[in-house]
Amino acid sequence: MNTAILIPVYEPDEKLIPLIDRLTSMPFPLIMVIDDGSSREHDHIFRDIENRPNCRVIHHPGNQGKGAALKTGMKAILGEQSNFLGCITVDADGQHLPEDIFHVAEVFEKDSRFLVLGCRGFSDKDVPPKSKMGNIVTRTIYKLFTNKSVTDTQTGLRAIPVTMMKQFQALPGDHYEFEMNMLFQAAKNNMPMKEVPIQTVYIDQNRASHFRPFMDSIRIYKEIVKFGLSSIVSAIVDVGLFTLIFSVLSANSSAWALFSATSIARLVSSTINFTLNKQVVFENKESTLTQATEYYLLCIVQMLASWLILQGLVMLNDQHVVLLKIVTDGFLFFISFFVQRTVIFGGHKYHEKIA
Repeated sequence: MNTAILIPVYEPDEKLIPLIDRLTSMPFPLIMVIDDGSSREHDHIFRDIENRPNCRVIHHPGNQGKGAALKTGMKAILGEQSNFLGCITVDADGQHLPEDIFHVAEVFEKDSRFLVLGCRGFSDKDVPPKSKMGNIVTRTIYKLFTNKSVTDTQTGLRAIPVTMMKQFQALPGDHYEFEMNMLFQAAKNNMPMKEVPIQTVYIDQNRASHFRPFMDSIRIYKEIVKFGLSSIVSAIVDVGLFTLIFSVLSANSSAWALFSATSIARLVSSTINFTLNKQVVFENKESTLTQATEYYLLCIVQMLASWLILQGLVMLNDQHVVLLKIVTDGFLFFISFFVQRTVIFGGHKYHEKIA
């Protein structure tokens, strides 16, 4: 095999040694262990690992987070002289069985262009409720924002091609959010993915996990929260400008006032929305002329649709124009989102599941 193993570790217990022993019995050329600032009482475990064949340990001076440990490992593996196809990330808590790790490696080495995900099933009654609910939420949000389906968005067992490692190590996030950021980056760049089913293992209800539900969930959903806030800010600007302009112009011509208020408000709010999404939400520094053109064509269509629908509703009831405006744009929001995710930003699907 020509794929390295990467294991981020923090405060490991004795279960890590048997895992390392099983992996060293397999034909992996390198097992890279990143000690993410564990206390001194765990030093003997890392010394044992360093004495195993093909094993290397890198120590962080303090706890920096799982994402930081993964990035340290990727950088070290990329710096090796060997021409590895990529690396396989493995959790240190015993959830990933050696036979599943090896199977993921086999699938990956058949076509190393793919990001291969070892995906657990969550229907088993032994799955902790917080893990089941967390996967449902992240899986749904990932589907909503990328139009791509991933069975297990929280899996730590991933085979990552060298080309993707170079991109991933530059991503933001030093904690658990980094793993979600990798999936969003893969979707954004239409990186091909495969899923491989693995056994679902939770030891002692996953109490050994260092995942902190509140803080780490905030980090994981940060990009999504920023996207939502961007939409809210743009909507406030849109409705606020519409209300102001319509109140000034409505004395002359209701139809002209509706058109003017709708078009001016949408022009300003869409510019703010596009800029926020590009600079703040996605931090995209690439040229986006084509995307901007498609985006503003969509805005024009959406603006005209908003005006026409609102005009029809006002003919039925002209007492609550602003409320009708909010209802109309709320309906068009979902249509706009679908078009953006499937046409403008969606790209093609290239995702396989392996039985």
